[in-house]
Amino acid sequence: MCYAFCFGPTPNLSQLGFSLAALLVSVFALWTSWRTWRKSNRPIVTAFVAEFASGNVSTIFNLVVANTGNRPATHIRLHATSIDIDKLVDPRAPKERREDIANCFLAEAEIPLLRNSEELATSFGAVKSPGAWLNYGAQIAIEITYRDLDGSPYVSRQPLKIYARDGFGGGVWQRSAT
Repeated sequence: MCYAFCFGPTPNLSQLGFSLAALLVSVFALWTSWRTWRKSNRPIVTAFVAEFASGNVSTIFNLVVANTGNRPATHIRLHATSIDIDKLVDPRAPKERREDIANCFLAEAEIPLLRNSEELATSFGAVKSPGAWLNYGAQIAIEITYRDLDGSPYVSRQPLKIYARDGFGGGVWQRSAT
């Protein structure tokens, strides 16, 4: 009698089942919303080779690291194997040139903070005639590791290719100076 008086009428099994199902749907909806928010509100770090300047004899390139996400990234590192780095560098290039490229993938080259919408660049090499440095058209797979401000880790795998981004199909139109 106290049970009915204190807590109302005894619930039947179907009411209890509906209540439990509603609770499970609510918890699932909350988890889905949280997960979607985490996936869309995060740093997204990419790296690419960009043409810095070119002439009729040589082209020089930068390695650019960009955060296209909507939150800052921390502890950004680029990773490539020694074999992959060798694919980027012309075998006739001086040893120092290969080391310059390899330095971009060392722990010492870690970027401590990259704001959202920020790009950082470092010199990456040149393609010139005579005396090649980079293998134009060479492509390797790299890994980028980084964290968000809360310390959540992220890993991106992407290609890195030595080529002129403007004119990726072989040429570009230029406006006349007049």
